[in-house]
Amino acid sequence: ACSGKLPVTVSEAYPFGHGLESKRVSLLRNVMPEQIGVKSEVLFGIDSIVFEGIAAQAFPGCRVLAVQGGNVFFDKSYGHQTYEEKDLVHENTIYDIASITKVAASTLSLMRLQDEGKLNVDYNLCDYLDICDTSDYFNMNLTEMLSHHARLKSWIPFYLRTLDGGKINEKIYSRKARAGYTTKVANSLYINDNYVDSIYNRILDTDLRRKREYKYSDLGYYFVQDIIEKISGMPLEEYVDSTFYRALNLNTITYLPLEKHSKRDIAPTEYDMMFRKQLVHGHVHDPGAAMMGGVGGHAGLFSNARDLAVLMQMFVNDGEYGGQRIIQEETLDYFTQCHFCDEDNRRGIGFDKPTKDLDRGPTCNSASLDSFGHSGFTGTLVWADPEHDIVYVFLSNRVYPNSDNRKLLKMDIRTRIQQVIYDAFEIPARGNSDDVVNN
Repeated sequence: ACSGKLPVTVSEAYPFGHGLESKRVSLLRNVMPEQIGVKSEVLFGIDSIVFEGIAAQAFPGCRVLAVQGGNVFFDKSYGHQTYEEKDLVHENTIYDIASITKVAASTLSLMRLQDEGKLNVDYNLCDYLDICDTSDYFNMNLTEMLSHHARLKSWIPFYLRTLDGGKINEKIYSRKARAGYTTKVANSLYINDNYVDSIYNRILDTDLRRKREYKYSDLGYYFVQDIIEKISGMPLEEYVDSTFYRALNLNTITYLPLEKHSKRDIAPTEYDMMFRKQLVHGHVHDPGAAMMGGVGGHAGLFSNARDLAVLMQMFVNDGEYGGQRIIQEETLDYFTQCHFCDEDNRRGIGFDKPTKDLDRGPTCNSASLDSFGHSGFTGTLVWADPEHDIVYVFLSNRVYPNSDNRKLLKMDIRTRIQQVIYDAFEIPARGNSDDVVNN
């Protein structure tokens, strides 16, 4: 909800209990920290953490944006797009947001389709896709699948079967677009248009894991894309753009960014020496999504920080933004709940959630258990906290020039920055798990 009250006295103007009890945020607005009772010097801690990360080459640059009560009180660019320090990061720098695609495109679409009565996540895969009834995937429940609780393996390196002696198989790929090879994977690299069927069949031929437990997996989101496209009758990239992004006046978030934006405004990701043999720049980093033509249910979106902040604020607003109802409140509540907490799975439907135990999971200790969001392999994070009316966006290309660089995670950069944001409002660590119920 966008209602909320301060848990402590921040200043005379913002005493204990002050908050937005009934007003909805119309549009995000820029403010100085002091306008909402925050001392700017507290936020200097964000600078220190980011500079530490850049100095350690955890990432060449980043964008950090924070919102409270619809007020954008921190919005800053740091560093460069690469270590060569050619192009500065700026407010419209567009990043490959990797698995944030799962919430900013796929889950968002599923919620709308559920609102329209065209989908029910309590149903199974076979209710929406033509899957052989002898397949282990036939009765796979959508809620379990979207919550990473469906016995799926984590991922499959699909590209390996398309290589011959470490080089691309010329029967599967073409160096230029031609009949039957119009699906672009990267610069001067096109895959056979029918190969997408091989990807789906490869998943269906992969045995499920024996134990039903939490296991993060991209594989279910290949099916999600298929479901959305079959129900909507539109390619996923067109559906999300026409249904959500244009309606919310979001100008950067998109699949296939080179069709709309200058390459110079897009942060590069990795020198892919295993598969594409080139710097991936403006094309999706994820190999599976690349083989799907750059559009996937699990990856493929690019965005700047502001557009993502609008989406997350819409979630905080119970599905409304700018006077528009985007998602029904009940649907959003259902998707952002933890459905398998008793089985040691913190996830919501599509959304990541905090753990009940402090010092674990994807968030700082002060983020409420009602909060939700998602991270991305490329070095990104979005998080929404309805209880405290806080939105946090962190974008980087930590995979440049090599995705083996794990310093962003090891240094806990994203979570430490998030904690500074909560510290600015003197929000304490959430209570012991015995005292708090995770909705």
